[in-house]
Amino acid sequence: MTFFSENLAVDIPLIVLVDDEVELLNALVRVLRPLNANIQAFDSPLTALDYCKDHKPEIVISDQKMPELEGCLFLEEIKKLWPQSQRIILSAHQDFDKISTAFNSGTVERFICKPWDNKELKFIINKILEQQPIESTGNSYKSLISEPINFHGIITADDAMKEIFVSIRHAATTNAPIFITGETGTGKELVAKACHQESYQKDQPFIAVNCANFSESLMESQLFGHTKGSFTGAISTQEGVFAAAKKGMLFLDEITTLSKILQAKLLRVVQEREFTPLGTNKVEKFNAQLVSASSNSLRQAVIDGDFREDLYYRLNVITFTLPPLRDREGDLIIIARYFLKKYNEIENKSFSKLSKGCIQIICQYDWPGNIRQLENVIHGMMILNTGHSLTSEMIIKALSTSIGLSKSVKSKAFIEHKQLPDNVENHNEVIPLWLVEKNAIESAISFCRGNIPQAAALLEVSPSTIYRKKQSW
Repeated sequence: MTFFSENLAVDIPLIVLVDDEVELLNALVRVLRPLNANIQAFDSPLTALDYCKDHKPEIVISDQKMPELEGCLFLEEIKKLWPQSQRIILSAHQDFDKISTAFNSGTVERFICKPWDNKELKFIINKILEQQPIESTGNSYKSLISEPINFHGIITADDAMKEIFVSIRHAATTNAPIFITGETGTGKELVAKACHQESYQKDQPFIAVNCANFSESLMESQLFGHTKGSFTGAISTQEGVFAAAKKGMLFLDEITTLSKILQAKLLRVVQEREFTPLGTNKVEKFNAQLVSASSNSLRQAVIDGDFREDLYYRLNVITFTLPPLRDREGDLIIIARYFLKKYNEIENKSFSKLSKGCIQIICQYDWPGNIRQLENVIHGMMILNTGHSLTSEMIIKALSTSIGLSKSVKSKAFIEHKQLPDNVENHNEVIPLWLVEKNAIESAISFCRGNIPQAAALLEVSPSTIYRKKQSW
């Protein structure tokens, strides 16, 4: 039955609330009543579903554990009826495996733990209402998808990355655990910071800890804190990061390096939202949002027996997979120029551009260290050189002294100077390799009527390779 209704005007957004516990439903209504919205509350998901068949909701908030129909299944039916609706799940049962599946399939867009924080809940709903009027969730992000942007320090023109930004905005308005995976140097901590900046707790602390930097005993103290005398060397009481994060965000990088003992203790924190400092029996609440990350496959660590499966499911509710730099079409030179400008100011240099040869090497190199390696190479080049242009010689030297440079890249490095052996006669008749490659690619694109993926298939290369090479011409 309909348990509550008000604000029946048709020109304001419809919010549907579903919870079989009447007291909690009442509390939910009281929190949202001040909003300019038509609120319809139901203590039966089946009744709510019947109502939604004839009424289009902008927001649906549902409990997970209900006798008639679980919240994720109810929201799956809502998605079939109204795919543009914003669907939020409430749960006190930490049913992370089902919620994670529903979130990754797009059935659930936000997850909020019971008991909810009133300030957080109002922030989430207000943000949805502000960004969504009302035909399509994607419309509010149209400008985000159409041009190169700087999203909280993440520079990109790549559509796949911009879609991640849209997901970050959704995930930031929930307190569910977030997991970020990607190769070393792809910007996992930047993504965590972006989640923090998009969240209602952005004025609260953001604390980052690399789990690989500490031994097991030091890591336990870092996480939980300790009292004076709790172990040898504990000369004073120290607050751990679980406490220091307060109601902000805690980022645990390289989570797969935690020992099994610490994994078990972290599982308790995620499940119960509480922890106990070393040397005391006092239980303290963990109020922050937990974001974890790894450059290794978390699932593979479970398969190998190095990571607890139950902890995997609880950390892996919302997942962001960051692509390597070599697969981010069009981003290499944009990011390189961003670092050029950044370190010009920091190092008080006068570099104004990347030479053609430098651009070609940047586009041809695989960047195994990803964005971090590109940044360090650009920074190092600018420190050790002077002038107005970063050249191919500079980047060859920088790469050769770090990870090394393949012969195939070296052989193309001096194209901008067109250096040829002294004994080559009639060298004007020799077509440079890059031009042969350029002609072949352009011919394939023309043959495929501008379809780059088809052209890439004919040339037996990836589409991202063509995009990178086109950018270097």
